[in-house]
Amino acid sequence: MRLKNKMEIDIKKLALLARIKLEEGEEKKFQKEFEGILVYISKLKEVNIESIDDKEAVKTNTLENVMRDDDEYSNEPGEFSEKLLKEAPETERGYVKVKGVFSK
Repeated sequence: MRLKNKMEIDIKKLALLARIKLEEGEEKKFQKEFEGILVYISKLKEVNIESIDDKEAVKTNTLENVMRDDDEYSNEPGEFSEKLLKEAPETERGYVKVKGVFSK
């Protein structure tokens, strides 16, 4: 998938690699959308980041865990399994049986 001049992408090849079936007329639509994405990315490449200190950037962007501890509400493994299986409409070998979601 090489970029040709004017930011063109081989949409048919991209769809093949992504295993996406394109309907008639979608190729031009996706061509335009991908060109817009590539133009945006090329603008990001122009941003001057020379003045940013790596260590300072890490300090200001440090992630903080905002989730509560599970201690207060934690349950023993399997504590509700038996009750859940009794309530399920259908079970099989100790699991809740559900309708299949994948086609063969």
